[in-house]
Amino acid sequence: MPPRLTLAIALALMAGPALAQDLPTLRRGDLIFQTSGSDQSTAILEATGSPYTHVGIVDFDASGALVVLEAAATTRATPISQWIDRGRDRKIAVYRLDGLTELEARKVAEAARHQFGKPYDPWFHASPEALYCSELVQIAFRDALGLELGQTERLGDLDLAATEALKLVEARWQSHPACDKGQARDAQDCLARIAEEPILTPRALAEDERLQRIHSTFD
Repeated sequence: MPPRLTLAIALALMAGPALAQDLPTLRRGDLIFQTSGSDQSTAILEATGSPYTHVGIVDFDASGALVVLEAAATTRATPISQWIDRGRDRKIAVYRLDGLTELEARKVAEAARHQFGKPYDPWFHASPEALYCSELVQIAFRDALGLELGQTERLGDLDLAATEALKLVEARWQSHPACDKGQARDAQDCLARIAEEPILTPRALAEDERLQRIHSTFD
């Protein structure tokens, strides 16, 4: 199980908010992290021991304005100011892949945009039909550059016994493809069935040594 890092998380969440005008010069292909304001955010925070519960890819729209390519309600581009405003206390961290060229970054963004319109995957289940946030990042860099960012873990290695994480499982288990239609007896049986499923968390992406943190309002 990963450490809970309760004190570290508490200190991070007390840091000052991000302001759009205080951002460094961002580049296409940068990864931007936040503690999202979604209902499941605290569950992800507890399960991973990290305040990073949502991640997207920085890009530019046709007018040159900054956007974040993200897997949210659907996979889409969101204006960066709107994306920051959605986060808890508007805190963000930005990471950059060492040596990423502009041409490579364009390929990454194009690969991410190729996934647009797909619904969000609330079960973090490996499936081409629906995506979760760090899965979109994984697909974009893999398809564009053949690069696997972050360390994939087993779902069962996360702290799913944490209070909010367990509540999330109990609320959703009956809709999981491996547990629905009577395949699992209860939430615990469902967890046992899906424990070996791979998952890539925002925390795992941020811990990739090839990424350099260039900006943070978490500390």
